[in-house]
Amino acid sequence: MAELTNEEEQRQRKFIRMTEEPVRRLVAKMAVPTIISMLISSFYNMADTFFVGRIGTSATAAVGVVFPLMAIIQATGAFFGQGSGNVISRLLGKHDTAEASRMAATAFFSTLAFNALIMAAGSFAVPQLASMLGSTATIQPYAEEYLRYILLGAPFLSSSIVLNQQLRLQGNAAYAMVGITLGAVINVGLDPLLIFVFDMGVAGAAIATCISQAISFCVLLPDAGGAGPSPSGSGISPQARADTRRSPKRGYRR
Repeated sequence: MAELTNEEEQRQRKFIRMTEEPVRRLVAKMAVPTIISMLISSFYNMADTFFVGRIGTSATAAVGVVFPLMAIIQATGAFFGQGSGNVISRLLGKHDTAEASRMAATAFFSTLAFNALIMAAGSFAVPQLASMLGSTATIQPYAEEYLRYILLGAPFLSSSIVLNQQLRLQGNAAYAMVGITLGAVINVGLDPLLIFVFDMGVAGAAIATCISQAISFCVLLPDAGGAGPSPSGSGISPQARADTRRSPKRGYRR
């Protein structure tokens, strides 16, 4: 048997853990980082609202007006991510990594293309879109300013959610949490810097959100393609199995 690389060893250990560890223990281990990721995801709009609130009530209202569009963008990412992630996890269980990779790529590029269309269409009609979202004459300038940059970041916002969901359903919930957390922390740091130090106002909050989402995207992307088990599904090294089985009672049972 050829000597396995570190990456192959890690993929084998992950496969053993996902298929042989008791379900309740496995769910508990994956649930904690998943819950943290979901909570942190809500911090983006909360951070923007908090810091923009220092500018004035009209600016705060503008962020609230744009939030439904952000929710739609996030929903498209969850749609493609959850759907593809469930299929990928079953394919990886069958050692069909080639089809799993195709599914991951299809979902990733689908959400990228869909939100690129949203970005393009919305960018040509920012005033009309702001009015459709409920903007009044008082908050219209702030809403347009915030909306324009959020639209530019839509592909990164949705794609990072797809990667997060796919990694989570491949057994990389902790790594997915790290990517989302890093983006949220950077967003909290960039908000006051761009809004107050660089005096960019509402636009600074939107730019901070786009930059932090792009960083999360870049952090999650490299690990998205190598999360599955070994392609052959055979030749699992004794060391990988021994390292994974810490308890003699472990097995695939409820």
